[in-house]
Amino acid sequence: MAEKLRIVFAGGGTAGHLYPALNLAQIFEKLWQCEFLFFGTLKGIESTKVPQRGYKLILLSVRGFHRRFSFENFLFPFRLISSLNKSRIVLKKFKPHFVVGTGGYVMGPVLKVAAKLKIPVFIQEQNSFPGVTTRMLSKQASAVFVAYEEAKKFLDKSTNTIKAGNPVLFQESKKDRDEIVKSFGLDPLKKTILVFGGSQGAASINRALSTILLEKQLPQDVQLLWQTGKLQYQEYMNWSDGRKFSNVVITPFIDDMWSAYSISEFCICRAGAMSLSELAIAGLPAILIPLKSAAGNHQYKNAKSLEERGCAKVLTDDENLAENLFKTLLTWLKENDKIVAMQSIFKSIAQADAGTFIVNEIHKNLIDKNMWPEAAHTERDGK
Repeated sequence: MAEKLRIVFAGGGTAGHLYPALNLAQIFEKLWQCEFLFFGTLKGIESTKVPQRGYKLILLSVRGFHRRFSFENFLFPFRLISSLNKSRIVLKKFKPHFVVGTGGYVMGPVLKVAAKLKIPVFIQEQNSFPGVTTRMLSKQASAVFVAYEEAKKFLDKSTNTIKAGNPVLFQESKKDRDEIVKSFGLDPLKKTILVFGGSQGAASINRALSTILLEKQLPQDVQLLWQTGKLQYQEYMNWSDGRKFSNVVITPFIDDMWSAYSISEFCICRAGAMSLSELAIAGLPAILIPLKSAAGNHQYKNAKSLEERGCAKVLTDDENLAENLFKTLLTWLKENDKIVAMQSIFKSIAQADAGTFIVNEIHKNLIDKNMWPEAAHTERDGK
């Protein structure tokens, strides 16, 4: 019996760092018999999402270093040493054929130890400005797969950097438009604008939208599909109770984002890398409100890159957000030809096959180094 392909993924904290790993795992297991091991942290989204997929998860205590004074910083070296030691023990026992890092604090100790153990290391960087861990470890990686061409200039020239896009798994809905619209509790005769702030929601976007709904008047033929995030959902449900907004559907979380994209004219959201990659595939123009506190201001850089291409509008997250957002909404609703053009531009820069490309490049890299095992193909491939 052929040997299983043993793969370690290290990444998480947020959906943007976790889902690239989960999506790549799904592609790998379609092609080969695989055994996966994920590294994450207890506070990260991976602590629930990885076990739900049936994958084994190792939790590390590592956390980020706060830029401002914090007691947590005194614990940083102890957590780092503990995480390095645990990574070494687990990796020696699991004996992975290679390790893939997809970002987040947990990636650091795992990839550092893997490189010292001579285990091939690969990094998938989602943002136009690479995270600090990617920048520190890029020279030790067999390859760094970047989503944006601009990311290359921030990495050492000796790094094997490959433009690949982000690994997004497109899931086209089998329902027709009216079915999808009704499943969300929306009106099929109205235009839908999608609003979301990532998996956790976005407090400032929620505040701006509530201000618009209270103080402004949206066109009668427009409705909002508003994902508040689970933490703020009850607050905004209580806020809307009794106000009887006929053009708003409030939801804590949208499981089927592809369906939501398919019925929307455009969207309002943050500028997380994975969300932007999904929007590109869906061809959905976006009013982007980057998170100001994002490391290295990477969300702004992601958003600006798309605005310069002509498929998005960037707004500053400040005290004037509600007013500027409302003005932009009204302008876009009057410019249907512009929206159609933006949809075409967005689709033209999408990289729907990024995940398959990355998997094939890893395979090729290890074949060239005579480090690829005789892993069995799955029965689904008929091999």
